[in-house]
Amino acid sequence: MSDALPLPPTVVDRHVSIARLHGEACFDCGAVNKTLRAAGHVMVRGSTRVWRIVTCGCRRQEAAA
Repeated sequence: MSDALPLPPTVVDRHVSIARLHGEACFDCGAVNKTLRAAGHVMVRGSTRVWRIVTCGCRRQEAAA
């Protein structure tokens, strides 16, 4: 078992789609018709709410290109 502490949520700007915050769309590209996987947590600047976000893997594909 790992003793590592979980990473703190990433702080993002207020202009984020509510669908992305609710995990209904990829946080990075906004895709809704792809398989979505857990991608971590974010907190909107000026708020205390932590949102669980998802991704379709598009960032990983861009990095490989």
